[in-house]
Amino acid sequence: MNKSSVTSNSLVNVNSNLKWNELLNFEDKLVLIVDDEKDLRKIISYNLEQEGIKTIEASDGDKAINALNQNPSLIILDIMMPGKDGYEVCKIIRDSGNTVPIVFLTAMDREFDEIKGLEAGGDDYIRKPFSPKLLVARIKSVLRRVDQISKKGTLLRYQGLEVNTNNYIASVDGNEIQLPRKEFELLAFFMSQPNIIFQRETLLASIWEEDVYVVDRTIDVHINRIRSKLGPYRKWIETLKGVGYRFRPKD
Repeated sequence: MNKSSVTSNSLVNVNSNLKWNELLNFEDKLVLIVDDEKDLRKIISYNLEQEGIKTIEASDGDKAINALNQNPSLIILDIMMPGKDGYEVCKIIRDSGNTVPIVFLTAMDREFDEIKGLEAGGDDYIRKPFSPKLLVARIKSVLRRVDQISKKGTLLRYQGLEVNTNNYIASVDGNEIQLPRKEFELLAFFMSQPNIIFQRETLLASIWEEDVYVVDRTIDVHINRIRSKLGPYRKWIETLKGVGYRFRPKD
């Protein structure tokens, strides 16, 4: 299938004084590009490598899963592929406990498709056609964000609920829980600023890229997924109808 995919043409982490545009050495980063269209893979690879980012490629889901043993820093994952589609590949990766950032690449633009991708464990979503420069900027921004959160090394704990931004590990009563990157960052954002009410727009601006199109349900989906994993602490993330959300730990 011929896909027309390429056109011609500062966020803050859980600590508000840390900018995402700080310098980062990309030479130690490896991006796995998964798409059944060879020409598109080569275009993405060329543009990333021009910025010093190493790349590896996979033409289908099975090859992508096999490539995980090379420990990519980020995965660009097409949805519409023969065999295992992007949703299935993403779910397999998440079910294995791997929290590598996954950015979906797809021509689909329906709200259902985006929500399905988020529910599968995707971190971001880029629509075709896209500008190579925009794609590279988004990938670099995700890599910066992950790197800066890890370097900050913050440990946040309320009773038995704990997140460690140094290693991206969250735990409930001593048991590690699996959170994709966006869910982890959203929980860390809440826990770093307890009892403060945040509107959806504020959460989107703090966790997602400024030029990312996300539907209104994006925050709802992520918060519902986080709650489902927090056990006895699930009610600490409160919904204030018509206002927003807040993290209110109980004594």
